[in-house]
Amino acid sequence: MTKTTSLLCFLIAFPGVCLGQDEDFTIIVIPDTQFYSSSMNGGSPEIFEAQVRWIVENRDSLNVVFVTQLGDFVQNGDEVLAEWEAADAAISLLEDPITTGLPEGVPYGVAVGNHDQSPFGDADGSTRLFNRFQGVSRFDGRSYYGGHYGATNDNHYEVFSASGMDFIILHLEYDTSPDEAVLRWADGVLKEHETKRAIVVTHFMIGPGNPGGFSTLGQAIYDELKDNPNLFLLLGGHVPTFGGEGQRADVWDGRTVYSLLSDYQGRNRGGDGWLRIMRFSPALNEISVQTFSPYLNEGRGSFEIDESSEFVLSYEMSR
Repeated sequence: MTKTTSLLCFLIAFPGVCLGQDEDFTIIVIPDTQFYSSSMNGGSPEIFEAQVRWIVENRDSLNVVFVTQLGDFVQNGDEVLAEWEAADAAISLLEDPITTGLPEGVPYGVAVGNHDQSPFGDADGSTRLFNRFQGVSRFDGRSYYGGHYGATNDNHYEVFSASGMDFIILHLEYDTSPDEAVLRWADGVLKEHETKRAIVVTHFMIGPGNPGGFSTLGQAIYDELKDNPNLFLLLGGHVPTFGGEGQRADVWDGRTVYSLLSDYQGRNRGGDGWLRIMRFSPALNEISVQTFSPYLNEGRGSFEIDESSEFVLSYEMSR
């Protein structure tokens, strides 16, 4: 499919937010940043920084309540310290209490991708540098940090509230085969927080297309967690082919669980700065998904507007 991009006026796309308990709010999804952090395939750390600066600058107008990075934070695992320093410089912009206007910055979480592991794709290998830069000690004590599995931050969760609703978001480490102990932990976390609306992130959740097929781990996550009535959304990256976009909707016990893929590392300049804007509108019971690059058009930004890049999900939020 040929992609169509257009420069849109931000104020037209987002004319404002509602007031009160049905206030609109936004979750930002940053897909694979490995080529920005490593300056490979035309990418550069400046593109990653442009993404995060845009989030900070538009936090108020969009009412951004959480940012998730889908893994492959870097390209070369434990091998190249400079990549982690570059990624850290970008993501740290979310933590500035002055520019964000928030004491703890914008709440966020980073998933462990296969390129964040050493050797690549080995969940039993090392995530030493991930835990040096994104470890428990960095987040422990922050009000939105929920906890982690085991001694590391490879699997962790965050909590936040928006428009009178409570949410929980789990970030699970990439693995080529399911780790039953991790899945049992994740299931226990969702059951412990049964009143919170649940999102699960893992680096490789589904493939491209509609419907995109589950990865082995994605299928296991869905099968293990689908009986939790608070689960409604699964997110992943990893697969840049066929435009790097996919979605599926699975119904279990009368509830729909959506799964979304976004990964733009195969585009120009290592991804061209594309990210996802997920706009929750409780009054409409809708989640509007848009694909946007704050880097393109000399920093003025561009939206991608084909049907796999811009769509609406029905999700019951009104009470």
